[in-house]
Amino acid sequence: MVTLVSFRALFDRYKNVLMVFFILATIIKIFIFTEYYLDEKFTYVYYLIDGIFTGLSAFLMYSYTFKPFKLDNLFWLLAPAAVLSSASSIPVSVLTGSVLALVDIQPPSVAIVAALNAAYLITMSNNPLELTAPVAFVLAYLFTYKRVLYLSPLAPVGWLYSWLGGRYKVIKLLGVGGFSYVLAVKHKRSVYAAKVLRYVDDYGSPLAGDENILRVFGQEMNRYLEIKSDYVVKAYEVYLPAVGYRDAIQYMKNPPYILLEYMEGGTLRDLLRTVKRLPVEQAVRLFMQLAQGLYDIHRHNVVHLDIKPENIMFTRDRKTAKIGDMGIAKVVTGGYVRSSYMSPAYAAPEVKRGLATFASDIYSLGCVMYEAVTSINPNVFVENGYQIPPPSTYNAEVPPWLDEILLKMLRLEPAERPTAAELITFLKKTVGKS
Repeated sequence: MVTLVSFRALFDRYKNVLMVFFILATIIKIFIFTEYYLDEKFTYVYYLIDGIFTGLSAFLMYSYTFKPFKLDNLFWLLAPAAVLSSASSIPVSVLTGSVLALVDIQPPSVAIVAALNAAYLITMSNNPLELTAPVAFVLAYLFTYKRVLYLSPLAPVGWLYSWLGGRYKVIKLLGVGGFSYVLAVKHKRSVYAAKVLRYVDDYGSPLAGDENILRVFGQEMNRYLEIKSDYVVKAYEVYLPAVGYRDAIQYMKNPPYILLEYMEGGTLRDLLRTVKRLPVEQAVRLFMQLAQGLYDIHRHNVVHLDIKPENIMFTRDRKTAKIGDMGIAKVVTGGYVRSSYMSPAYAAPEVKRGLATFASDIYSLGCVMYEAVTSINPNVFVENGYQIPPPSTYNAEVPPWLDEILLKMLRLEPAERPTAAELITFLKKTVGKS
């Protein structure tokens, strides 16, 4: 039964069949061993251990079926009992080896446990067959360690507690977007965010399942690697398969992803949900950082196309903000680039007509900063045919110079908006004086 739990946790392919089999096996075992228990041919210690393992096994199967995110913590319930067990049980040893691999126990620790177990068995018994348990333990660990690529065919939870590309331990799900899943992954002691291109979008249209989209994804993500800025989320690695995917199962084993810096401070949207609007001093610091980040993006000839509070991310102390989610950025060629991807709530008017330039990002940043100091998205006025009022109308603390620059950024004509370079120059000059 313990072996069954191990296979259930590792492969999760036939959940209903396995659950029925587990229940039947438990019932049959009770009937078979009842006479042994009554005749006290098994000691009460074994009876107690067997009861604990049966109960925990049932609990693990139930919990993993309905709550995959708790699997990692639940595994630790069985690990100590399995490691400390003196019985040369091959099923327990197999489960223990798999458990320790999944929770990322390092090989030296596993080697010590196996050696101590083997030494104990040699000391207590002259039977060499007793050593099959520690051998099974080591083999199960080696088979599982960094080889379990997904636990369930259902994305994205199927990757939880497995290994992405055989290198990165998936520790939690950070978010799901229209184009990608974002996973927190661990390599050694470092934590990263892995952005995985979805196989299909919310409407069933192929993404990673389309080789042309895979090619474009690779091109754009590799351009992202070139952007070096203190105010843009760092990108470390882009992975694409050598060929396209035959089916979703093959995709689960080897998905396309970009490895990014992990921003522990959350997003600007998270912050605005808490405080509604930022103090002007804090908003100005944020403004200067985002303007520099946008300048660094534009000087690499890339237009972001999705500047919004959800894509403004903070370091743990929330003193530094960075622009993230370059997944749908387009390389500008010939001055214009067609786009239907930008979030409508923060999109410049020309984007909604199918065209975008660097000035479109300036407009979106203006929307973000206007909302940060007033809690109102200025596109509400544009959509209803009204002129955008100065931010100070809704927040008396906003200084005149901030009114001026934000209204310039939000002009309907792209040519009338400042560039990112002009924006930085203005902010440095004005904030320095104030």
